[in-house]
Amino acid sequence: MALVTVAVLNARLWWPFDLLTHFRLQYVAAAAVLLVAALLLRAWPAAAILLTVAILHGWVIKDLWTAPTPEAPPGERLRVVAANVLNANRTPDAVADFVARSDADVVILVDAVGPRWTQALEEIGGLYPHAAPDGWRNGAPALIFSRHPIWYDRVARRTAGKTPYLVTRLTVGERAVSVIGVHPTSPAPFDGDGSRARNQQLRQIAQTASGLDDPLIVAGDFNTTLWSPHAAALLDATGLRPAAHGHGWHATWPRWMPPGRIPIDHVLLRGPLTAERFGRGPAIGSDHYPVVADLVLAPRS
Repeated sequence: MALVTVAVLNARLWWPFDLLTHFRLQYVAAAAVLLVAALLLRAWPAAAILLTVAILHGWVIKDLWTAPTPEAPPGERLRVVAANVLNANRTPDAVADFVARSDADVVILVDAVGPRWTQALEEIGGLYPHAAPDGWRNGAPALIFSRHPIWYDRVARRTAGKTPYLVTRLTVGERAVSVIGVHPTSPAPFDGDGSRARNQQLRQIAQTASGLDDPLIVAGDFNTTLWSPHAAALLDATGLRPAAHGHGWHATWPRWMPPGRIPIDHVLLRGPLTAERFGRGPAIGSDHYPVVADLVLAPRS
């Protein structure tokens, strides 16, 4: 546990160390169990180390529970759903059913690519008067459906072999709101190419987000928890804040392995947006769970 913690604290030095940053809650739980054993055995040095480990990792994730959740001001209510639907998903209709039941105002879907998604996307598109990008009926790396008018959309240039995001601007009430749907590259466990590509794409997303003046929502599958130093750099560079803070632990991947599940699907906010609620949606046939955020956009002062 001590060695893992030292590696996590030096995650910028080597990509395998960064892969270890994502399991903070698991480290807290393991350290707590071992701490009890050490105390029963009166192994005081081990107990001291394990207590330190638990505190260090617990401190990093504490805002999920302890961050204040300010009372939402009057304003436009906006339900945002984001999901990695998994291109190989055998039940695209489950995705369409979930979206229909979600009553979402904005839906961000990633990894729905190719004609096998046409019927499900047609059903979803029938629920929403606005969608991006062009050609969305045949799927795309990132798709955005909206009840509010989309008056601008742009697909990112390919970076490190992938298109990592779609940026749109909506009219919500009397205000323009920018929404970015993201899906950077997934890191691989046995080589660093995926990690380096993801980090490069996160920097590209940060650069784009920093250039937008509207209230901003960035959502999708980030392929990282927010306590990776590379995700933390994105937050620091853009002023984005997690909608999940103050709403507890909502791990989204991998769906099939609850003990190792981590939160890598996020909704990030900037500007006069408040998260009233944040939670996880039901299983939709993907290896990810979707996330649902109920937001309030404050009126223009």
